[in-house]
Amino acid sequence: MARKNKQARLETISGGYGAIPWTVLDSVSFKGASDKAKALLFALMRQHSGNNNGRLHLAKKWLYNQGWTCDENNRKARNELIERGLIVQTKWGGLNMGADLFALTWHEISNYVSLDISAKSYSRGAYTLCNLIPTPRRKPPMAKKKMLPNDRASASPTTEPVKQSTGTTTELVKPLLSTFTGTTTENNVFIPLHTVNSVKRIVGVKGKSGISKQSLQT
Repeated sequence: MARKNKQARLETISGGYGAIPWTVLDSVSFKGASDKAKALLFALMRQHSGNNNGRLHLAKKWLYNQGWTCDENNRKARNELIERGLIVQTKWGGLNMGADLFALTWHEISNYVSLDISAKSYSRGAYTLCNLIPTPRRKPPMAKKKMLPNDRASASPTTEPVKQSTGTTTELVKPLLSTFTGTTTENNVFIPLHTVNSVKRIVGVKGKSGISKQSLQT
C-alpha cells in the first residue's frame, strides 16, 4: 500500500504525450539527423497512442494539416528517418491500398495483422546500429551588402587623373579629304549652271510697281 504522505510529482503531464527515451536523443542516429527529419519524427510521434505502433502514417493530407506543405522536403525527411533507423516502414500502400505505414523503432509492435512485416523481421532499436555521418546542414543565405551613401552612383561623372608621359609622342594627322589619283568616269562630269534672271529695282522710274526686269548674265 502506497504511503498517504508520499509527495506527488509537481512536473507531471496531464493528458496525452509522446515519450522518447534518452537513449534515442543521445544516439548518433538522432543527433546527426537534420532539423526537418527531427521535426517530422516528433510529428509522427503525435499519432502514437500506446498500442498502434506500426500503423503510423505520413499521408499527404495529414501532413498538410500539420503545416508540412512541401512534398519534396517531406519525402527527404522521411527517407532520412528510415536510413538512420529511427522509423521503419511496416506496410507499403498504393492505389486502393491506403497510405504507407511506419513504426517507431524504440517501441514494440503489439499487432502485426495486415502488416507487411513480422515479429522476426522487425528490428527494434535499429537506431542504435546507425553509423552515418551527420546530415549536411543547409548553408544560410548570404546577407546582402548594404550600400553606403558614398558607394551609390552619383550624377556627376568621376574623373581620373591623367598620367603624364615622360617622352614626346608624334601623331600622324589624317587629311579630311583624300587626294584624287584616278581618272574621271561618266559619273564625274562637270555640268555648267544655267543663266539666272535676276530682278533689279530702279529708283525714280515711273511705273506701276517701280520694278523693271533686266536680264543679268553672270
